[in-house]
Amino acid sequence: MDHLRTKLPPPNSLVVFEAAARHLNFTRAAAELGVTQAAVSRQIHVLEDHLGVPVFRRMPRALQLTPAGRRLQGAVTMGLEHIANTAADLRRARGEKGDVTVSTSVTFASYWLISRVAKFRAAHPDIEVRLVASAPVADLAVAGIDLAVRYGHGSWPNVDAIHLLNNEVFPVCAPGYLQERGPLRDAEDLLDHTLLHLVEHDRNWVTWEAWLGAVGVTHPPSRRGLQFDNYLVLIQAALDGQGIALGGGRLADDFLARGALIRPIAATLRSEQAFYLLIPREMPMSPQAGLFRNWILSEARGAEY
Repeated sequence: MDHLRTKLPPPNSLVVFEAAARHLNFTRAAAELGVTQAAVSRQIHVLEDHLGVPVFRRMPRALQLTPAGRRLQGAVTMGLEHIANTAADLRRARGEKGDVTVSTSVTFASYWLISRVAKFRAAHPDIEVRLVASAPVADLAVAGIDLAVRYGHGSWPNVDAIHLLNNEVFPVCAPGYLQERGPLRDAEDLLDHTLLHLVEHDRNWVTWEAWLGAVGVTHPPSRRGLQFDNYLVLIQAALDGQGIALGGGRLADDFLARGALIRPIAATLRSEQAFYLLIPREMPMSPQAGLFRNWILSEARGAEY
């Protein structure tokens, strides 16, 4: 058998092709891979030169796979998935020494998990907990992640989702803010206050407009608010007394318990979405991950409304 290196296209061009074929868009593939659109286009040309046939049909406003491209996509996807799953299994074998990797949002990690995970570490000092709290991970198994916490309706591909926590959304502010501006009687009074808005953050998040409408307030606020693209910064602004924010009950619980934030009115909105614990289907659960799963589910039951 000839050496694989003489028969295979350049490996990097195959990775780029897989992303471009999945998105049917060079720009989105480039964003996923962290390279420029020109770099993606260049790798596709390298691949097509190696094969001697085009794999994409360039349309004015679209990209289509050619018959050869569709055939190659099936082979490349199958091969790369097999390699990725094997690599994930090997990473898990390394993790059997005693670690568990958990993926969450920065917000959930900061405002709910971190304050509680010390209990798990105290009960299991031999298990190292690795928190991946950054950009959402699309494929948990490929990334070698044991468990994840996500906010949504409970449906994600290639995972089993276990309900973790319901959520309520309500206004919160610093005690000092309310002392300076006087008490609020009802939701209508919010219109005359500085509202802190979260924008371009998460399509699951409830906006002030949606929240006010849900509690029967249809008029727009009479004062301009402040806008943020990060929930941590928004909550810090509320803690500093700069205005009133919408707080997710699960993410504001500890601030409320300490008195750092208060609820200026009692009105609340029960979210249709919730926090879920995600378990990848493509890899077996390690004993360490099983212990963490049982612990976090127990913590959630103790914190449920």
